[in-house]
Amino acid sequence: MVNNLVLLINLVGLLLMEAFMADLSITQNVPANLEPGSEVRVTVTVDKGDLTGFAKLQLDLPPGLTITAVETKGASFTFADQKAKFIWMALPSTPSFKITYTLTAQADASGPKQIAGRLSYIENNERKTYDLPTSTVDLGAGGKTAAIPAARVEELDEDAINSNDLVSAGGGAPATGLMLAVLDQASGVAPIQGAGGVSGTRTITPISETEMTVEVVVTKGDIRGFGKLQESVPEGFTAIEKTSDEAIFTAQDRTIKFVWLNLPARNTITVVYKLRANSRSEGLYAIDGEFGYLLNDETQKAVLGTSKFFVGPKAFEMLAQDESNMGMLGGEDGQLALREKERKEAEAKARSEADARVAAEARKQQERTPPVAKQEPPKPTTTARIPAPEKGVSYKVQITAGHREVGRSYFQARHRYGGEFSIERHQGWVKYVVGGYSSYKEARDQRVNFVQAGHEFPGPFVTAYNDGERITVQEALMLSKQQWVQ
Repeated sequence: MVNNLVLLINLVGLLLMEAFMADLSITQNVPANLEPGSEVRVTVTVDKGDLTGFAKLQLDLPPGLTITAVETKGASFTFADQKAKFIWMALPSTPSFKITYTLTAQADASGPKQIAGRLSYIENNERKTYDLPTSTVDLGAGGKTAAIPAARVEELDEDAINSNDLVSAGGGAPATGLMLAVLDQASGVAPIQGAGGVSGTRTITPISETEMTVEVVVTKGDIRGFGKLQESVPEGFTAIEKTSDEAIFTAQDRTIKFVWLNLPARNTITVVYKLRANSRSEGLYAIDGEFGYLLNDETQKAVLGTSKFFVGPKAFEMLAQDESNMGMLGGEDGQLALREKERKEAEAKARSEADARVAAEARKQQERTPPVAKQEPPKPTTTARIPAPEKGVSYKVQITAGHREVGRSYFQARHRYGGEFSIERHQGWVKYVVGGYSSYKEARDQRVNFVQAGHEFPGPFVTAYNDGERITVQEALMLSKQQWVQ
């Protein structure tokens, strides 16, 4: 009798579970075939009934396939380790909704690929799982490798993303196609540093006539806790996450967000997203953004400012007329080349004058000295021709760094700074430094002056040297027996 009762209870439970699962259904229109190197948009239809609250949809992809979110219906999206995750803190209120994503097949992928997935959710304080039907997409027999377009090769080059190009152009774009040119920190909303010295910079790097990568670097110092980077992109463009730096990425309409529940401990965070034009419309477009964070339990923000870019023939005209561009037309900054030429000419003139003075002094000395048998006249010394190397401990202020050399016109346009600076090549970077101070306090005061002057340098800081070689500030303070000054 007891066994029959237990069997009846289990049967009723199974029937109830099947009745509930019948109200939950998830389908996706994955194509049966997909060419390597191509992509397709997939729609996922979720019939959830009255289900509410937290939920996570996870899709497991085999190597050779990747996913980028298009419409998430309020979910955060991440793709890492071949797992795509859509996470809702609260599911949409409608009984049924649809999300879309782009499924991309790598150029060297082949054969049948299976996509599995599951929806995890909370009901009656219990975690439950719904397994999606496995989808299979055939990428063909393979045997040949699709050629990677020139624009894609440039995209894969990490050096194509740099932090200090005022103007760059669509390398890799066909000569007969549309041109794309970028004016970083152009006229529009000006960058504004936030409380606590938080600031951000944006760099746009074209990779084809209709695609570009956007890199945002936020200098946040020791600030932790909640943080949100929000960017407003032009209408008609789609944003695709590339590097999130531990953030949750979402894209909806013209707004993209990178959200950190707890910011990384690093002083700087870097995110990168791809911006793709949905059409080949010509014209002028702009990106604006800001970084929000908490400081002493109060909401603060740092404004990144406006970046503009041209698509179409106007881009080439703008590049041809802009004397300060470094990328497309001349190969180097004209202002920088002129300054370097003037410096070399001044050094040559100084050496010639020094040699002349040494020779004149030698002749006078010879006239005053009685002749000695077989005495050779003194030879002019050339020590004045060699600049004296840096000796001992010294300090400078680094104002910015990048992968290209830029001239004074760049600093005037972007930072409203027309003062002197020096260029150092260090660890693969071109670093721009100011001054040469014997005490740390002098360099610290100059750094403070730069911040207060509003030049918006991306976090100027003090650098230290010993006999011209870079060392840490702590080492310099110990060697020079100086005190650190806040």
